[in-house]
Amino acid sequence: MTFAASAQAFALAWLALAVALEVIGTSLLKLSDGLKRRLVGALGVLCVVGAFAALAQAIRGMDLSVAYAVWGGVGLVLTAVVGSLAFGQRIRPAGWLGIALVVAGVVALKLF
Repeated sequence: MTFAASAQAFALAWLALAVALEVIGTSLLKLSDGLKRRLVGALGVLCVVGAFAALAQAIRGMDLSVAYAVWGGVGLVLTAVVGSLAFGQRIRPAGWLGIALVVAGVVALKLF
C-alpha cells in the first residue's frame, strides 16, 4: 500500500469513527431526556465532541467538502434508522425522499 493510499485509508477510518460517534452521541442525547439523566447526557455530549475531533482528523487526509458531506449524510441516514428502530419514530415518505436527496447529493459531490 502506498503512502497516499494508507493516508486515505486512515482518513476514511477517522471519518467512519466520526459518523459512529455522532450517531451514538445523538442517540444518547435522546435517551438523556433533555439532559435530565445527566450521566447519559454527559456521555452523549462526549461522543458528539469526539465526533468532531475524529472529523478534524479525517479532514487532514481528504477534502473538507467531501468529509463533511459524507459525515452529515451518513450520520443523517443512520440516525433516522436508529430513531425508527430504537425509538419507534416514523419517517413519512416525504422524509425518506429528503434523505434520498441528501444521499444523492453526497454521492454527486464525491463523484463529480
